[in-house]
Amino acid sequence: MVVIKRGGRKQSFSPVKIKRSIEKTAKEAGLSSARRKELLKEVALPIIKLYKNKRVKSTQIRSSILRRLSTRAKSVVAAWRRYDKRKKR
Repeated sequence: MVVIKRGGRKQSFSPVKIKRSIEKTAKEAGLSSARRKELLKEVALPIIKLYKNKRVKSTQIRSSILRRLSTRAKSVVAAWRRYDKRKKR
């Protein structure tokens, strides 16, 4: 699979990056280890399966992650958005 980054650059799909971003953000939101593992199963694995053999924009992956998180862990979405704000500075 190929991921098209915002600037148009192409990159190989990395399931590890999806898992790591959800894990890190869920930890920052204060979720327990057990809840973080549960979120990975509920959010990361379906998204990885959905996009695994496709050509997709990174923004699509991000939107899918945030949409799935918003119905399961709003605190993680809030932590993700705080990270986005810090990153843009």
